[in-house]
Amino acid sequence: MAKTLLYCKDDQQILKDLSIEGMKEAVRSEKGVLWLDLISPGKDEVDMLDNVFQLHPVTLEDCINTNTRPKIEQFEEYMFIVMHAAATTPRAHRVRTIELNICLGKNYIITIHQESIKGVETAIERTSKNHSVMSKGADNLLHLVIDSLVDNYMPVLDAMDYKIGNIETQVLENPTQKTLNNIFSVKKDAMYLKRFIGPQRDTVNFLSREDFQFIDPKRRAYFRDVYDNMIFINDTIDTYRDVTNSAFDAYLSTISNRTNDIMKVLTIIATIMMPLTLITGVYGMNFREMPLLSWRWGFLSISTVMILLGIAMVSYFKRKNWI
Repeated sequence: MAKTLLYCKDDQQILKDLSIEGMKEAVRSEKGVLWLDLISPGKDEVDMLDNVFQLHPVTLEDCINTNTRPKIEQFEEYMFIVMHAAATTPRAHRVRTIELNICLGKNYIITIHQESIKGVETAIERTSKNHSVMSKGADNLLHLVIDSLVDNYMPVLDAMDYKIGNIETQVLENPTQKTLNNIFSVKKDAMYLKRFIGPQRDTVNFLSREDFQFIDPKRRAYFRDVYDNMIFINDTIDTYRDVTNSAFDAYLSTISNRTNDIMKVLTIIATIMMPLTLITGVYGMNFREMPLLSWRWGFLSISTVMILLGIAMVSYFKRKNWI
């Protein structure tokens, strides 16, 4: 699916749904700024990219194969940028990323992705309502897209923070196997995001510091602001990873303490039962002549002694603060 927006400098209007010839004319005339957004492009749309914008075969290959790490490549007629948006799976709410390929030319920008990205949709909606966004040039659209992309990391981080809060509560109150699974789930999500955030942070840093043909030097300050947000996201992910490690240690400590408490109770019960078992074992021997064996109150007396002995041992354990 393709969306096109063309800002005409003469009448300051935005045209939509351009034909291939209209896009060719827009690129050649340089009388406006063109934005082409492609979602899950097919063969015809890839051929259109080649015919209209003369993209390098390596760029076209990267746009088709969505397993490219964040990077910047400079070509004669355009620059190619790979970024990644953050999202969550619908049911399991696991963190995932969506690759976004961006081609920036003198008077156009192309965004290519395999599925809908909220940050791109937000940028398109904002551009459609405010024509001045496109009037500032294609590099301003690049900043808008990347800024929206980075902003949409925040809901994902908030969801991870909520999970971590629940994990901490479970660890302190009632740790179970599910708690351990949640710890490893959040830790895995943090490590997964870290793989993309580091290179993506460096990519934004290059945009804010290096000289690029298609980016106005005055635009660097805006990219530096995005870079600051990337640093915050990177630090937050590091914090989440440290917190999950601490939660795992607390889980092991809690489980160990619980096991020790259980063993202590079982040991106390076994210790109390030992002398009682000895008494019953002695009087369970099959001898004819034994003290109190034929006495009328023998069973009651032995039972009373056993009860008093058990009470005395429990009192002693409490005095020693063993229970």
